[in-house]
Amino acid sequence: MISVIIPTRDRPGPLHRALRSVARQTYRHFEVIVIRDGGHPVEPIIDRWQREMPITLLEFDTPHGVSHARNRAFPVAQGDHIALLDDDDVFLPHHLQAAADALRSRRADTVYGQALVSPTWIEDLPRERAHLPCKDYAFDPALLSVANTIHTGSVVTHNPADTTIRFDETLHHCEDWDFLLALRAVGHRFTRLDTITSVYHQVPVPGAVHTAYQSTPTPFTRARTLLYGRWPAATGRAEEYRDWFRRFDQRLDTLIANGLDAPPHVYEHAIRQLHTTFTDRRSPDRDLLNRLLPLTPAAPARHNGEALTLRPAVTHAAR
Repeated sequence: MISVIIPTRDRPGPLHRALRSVARQTYRHFEVIVIRDGGHPVEPIIDRWQREMPITLLEFDTPHGVSHARNRAFPVAQGDHIALLDDDDVFLPHHLQAAADALRSRRADTVYGQALVSPTWIEDLPRERAHLPCKDYAFDPALLSVANTIHTGSVVTHNPADTTIRFDETLHHCEDWDFLLALRAVGHRFTRLDTITSVYHQVPVPGAVHTAYQSTPTPFTRARTLLYGRWPAATGRAEEYRDWFRRFDQRLDTLIANGLDAPPHVYEHAIRQLHTTFTDRRSPDRDLLNRLLPLTPAAPARHNGEALTLRPAVTHAAR
């Protein structure tokens, strides 16, 4: 059995859609655990779906974050495997079946589907989607030590309740990446599913990514610095690409400090283009940073003592 774990707080509409996407699964040997991480009651939504699938509701009146919520669900889960789903994302109907088949036939410990990244609320794959980013990367442990190429809501893995592996409750960004690195460190065998099986919503306002890009250094800069210190780079080339991301973070923080907006999906575009050179065993494209986050030296704006003037970056279509 697979236990689907959904943390939620004050997003009744998205939670309803997330649960509807689980109810549509072709694979039926599952349960759902919803964790209310503070906020308003969700019983009316749970009651709506309780007739169609087994749902357990865990409730915390004081919010502690998604890591705390997921960790509390692990020992409650009845499934040998857990599937992670944020309340603002959705599974496509074949997600759990594809994961169950791969866990059985490929002798994997952790599987993940490809995830479409959408700036609008959708529940099915749009007919035209070439303009949308997609997390569809084959598993590469060296690249995973550089950046998270796997969407949380696409992951199905062994229930870690009987292990020491947990989400780091001190992290409020990149906690999913830290969790995947921990699984890899204990020897989990990862495999990617062959199709898009989920939708990762990055709705601009009031989305978590948009909110994180309102201050500097961004929470992603701080989290990446912490995780680079916690988990060694897998290879020398991985360390080279980590240096690229350090410059990326500095450039993006400078842009935000000067009152400019981060370009849409800038991280996804960076990963897409870096993946090509990384897979080809080449150094990062020297001009990529300037294409994604262009700036020109001038006064009066300053960052780390360097005079800078920034101009908005051109948005690059995902390939």
